[in-house]
Amino acid sequence: MRFSLILLVIGVLLNPLSARADDPKELIFIFQKQKDPTKVQTDADKVAEYLSKELGMPVAAQVPGDYSASVQALVNKKADFAYVSAMPFLLARRDGNATLLLAEERADKDGVGRTYYTSIFVVKKDSPIQSFDALLKRSSELNICFTSPTSTSGYIMPYYRFVKEGLLQPKQDVREAFKGVAFGGGYTQALEQVLAGRADVACVSDYVLEGPKVDTYLKPEQRDQLRILDRTPGVPTHLIAARDGLSDAFKAKVKAALLKIGQEQPELLADVYGATKFVEVDETTHVKAAIEAIEYIGLPIENLAK
Repeated sequence: MRFSLILLVIGVLLNPLSARADDPKELIFIFQKQKDPTKVQTDADKVAEYLSKELGMPVAAQVPGDYSASVQALVNKKADFAYVSAMPFLLARRDGNATLLLAEERADKDGVGRTYYTSIFVVKKDSPIQSFDALLKRSSELNICFTSPTSTSGYIMPYYRFVKEGLLQPKQDVREAFKGVAFGGGYTQALEQVLAGRADVACVSDYVLEGPKVDTYLKPEQRDQLRILDRTPGVPTHLIAARDGLSDAFKAKVKAALLKIGQEQPELLADVYGATKFVEVDETTHVKAAIEAIEYIGLPIENLAK
C-alpha cells in the first residue's frame, strides 16, 4: 500500500497536469437546438459516430430542450464539448471557465465562407409591414417572436438594434414596446410562429432563409411565404466550446478530429446546422461583437439565460 502511494505521488510530481485533468472515458457532445430537435439529434448522431471512430472512444450526442440547458451542461461538467452560439458560450465561460475550441465557417448567399453572419427580421410575404421604420412605428400593435433569450442572432442583436434605433432604452423590458413577445426555442420554431399567424415578425439568422442549406430549417413552400424585412450584420458564427478541466492534449485531439470532418466529410456539418467547416479563430476577436452588443443594451447577463 505504501509503495503504491509513493508511486502515485511520484507520478503526480512528474506529470502534475495529469492529476488536474478530468478527461472523460465517454465524450458527451452537446448540440444546440436550432431546428426540429429530432432532426438535429439524427444529424448530430452521425457526427458523434465519426468522432468516436477518430478518437477511439464512445461519443454521445445530446440535444437539450433549450439554449440555457446547453450552458448548464458545460458549467456542471455534464458535457465535455458543445456546439453553441456566442451567447451561450459567454455564459459558460463566465460561470464555468469554458474555452473556445473552434468556430464554424459557413457560406453566405454568394458562396463566400465567413465566420460572421447576419441577424434578420422576418415577416410573412403579404405582411403590411414593408420597412424597418414601419416596424418601429407599429411595434405596439405587433407580436414578435425571438429565437431564445440566449440566442445572439435571434435576440441579442435584434434587441441591440431596437436600442440603437430608439425603440427601447438600455435594460428596458422588450414587452413594453410590443403587443406580445414570445420565444420559439429555435430558428424553425420562431418562423413557424409567423407562418401560423401567431407572430407578425420573427428574429433569426440569415442562413435559415438564404444560402446553400436553407432546406435544413424550412420546406421551400414555407420559405415562399416569408420575406426578410431587415438585417443586422456582424453576428459571430457558432462555435465549439470546451468545458473546464480537460487536458490540452485531449482538446487538441478533439480539435484535430473536428477539423478533419470539414476536410473528409463536410456534409456531416452541413446536415447539422449548414456549416462548411470548422476553423481556428482568436477567442476574444470572435466574440467581440456579441460582447459589445450585450454591453450596449445593458441587460444583466443572468437574465438572458432564463
